[in-house]
Amino acid sequence: MNQIWTQISLIIVFAMSMPAAVLQGAESVARDIATHAEVSVLLKINDNFQQINDTRPAGTVFRVASGVHIKQRVVNPKKGNQWIGEEGSILDGKDALSDAFHGKAERVTIQGLELRNYVDNGVYFTSGSDIVINQVTVRDTGSGDGEANGAIRFANVSDLAVTRSHFTRVSSGVLPTECKGPIRIEWNTGVNTGRNYVQLDKCTGRGIRVRYNTMERLGNYLRPDAQDVEDWISVYKVNGRPDDPAQFSYNRARGHGPSKSGSFIMLGDGGGRYLEAIGNVGVTPGQVGIGLCGGEHIEVRSNLMYSKVWPQSNIAYYSCNYSRPSPCGEHIIKDNRANWINRDGKQNTFWTDGNAEPLTMNGNCFPDNTLSEKIWDQWEVDINRMSNRTDAGDGL
Repeated sequence: MNQIWTQISLIIVFAMSMPAAVLQGAESVARDIATHAEVSVLLKINDNFQQINDTRPAGTVFRVASGVHIKQRVVNPKKGNQWIGEEGSILDGKDALSDAFHGKAERVTIQGLELRNYVDNGVYFTSGSDIVINQVTVRDTGSGDGEANGAIRFANVSDLAVTRSHFTRVSSGVLPTECKGPIRIEWNTGVNTGRNYVQLDKCTGRGIRVRYNTMERLGNYLRPDAQDVEDWISVYKVNGRPDDPAQFSYNRARGHGPSKSGSFIMLGDGGGRYLEAIGNVGVTPGQVGIGLCGGEHIEVRSNLMYSKVWPQSNIAYYSCNYSRPSPCGEHIIKDNRANWINRDGKQNTFWTDGNAEPLTMNGNCFPDNTLSEKIWDQWEVDINRMSNRTDAGDGL
């Protein structure tokens, strides 16, 4: 029991350093651990995680001991289960298992673990609700071109959160497909994350938030056979609500792969409606900064895009209709700035094909020659200032 309260204290101490926007979630984890303290189980090296999961009741808190746990996999964790890693706890699939966690999940939390060397996914839940992935690292994991598999994958899940996690050398980052809000993908980081850092595919509902994430393409080490970055944030047939748009805001991306079609943020792909991208920062993040390739009721506001010349560099922002026959219009491009040098060494900040009407443009600074690679570091200063506001809340 003393170990349980030690775990709770560590979570609370960590939470005190968090921005207000994520403090509530950390406190919730601590309360849940306390609630289920009487059914807490320590998983030691050489324990069989699946067997222990099958024999323990719903609501059990599994504490994963420090060290490397070889070829562990959990299918269909029971309702209310929590998997809380001690410092230095690693699950290593040894490139022999498809994923570390799989199947249906209801009110399941995975926190503080490193998942590495899994063939297809670190986590793949195929149904369920109320799932939290927090402070998890996934590395050297994922298969195919990254459209179907990656670090964290969800299908037909509602109410999910991926927060404070890190991904590197994976085939893709976070892949929710046909999921329903709330969807929170916030405060995560990634380096060399394959095809997409985030790809939302046919997701709908309230509370869709992809915010405060940092993603980079560095050096040459990628997941073997993985596709290099296409769109850092890909938004395909996603529908927010008129009074609660899906938000893709306050993210930053730096670096690119060789793609002739890739972007930092691609909105309205295949259609979709009620989307917004606010306060994002891109530093040479692809051939396009933010693209609106279709969809309705999309606002792009107060973003900063910088690109130096490189062989595929194209344009900072565009609005057009590449998603026929889906409806397209009500695009708002407002208060954005760009210093974007295309492949020909010329400024190229905005373009429209004239088929996304009405299109509203105002307050933009195209070009803004004061922008440079320094906007990457300024993002962190600005986000820290915002997170310390007492009235931050959801609108942080």
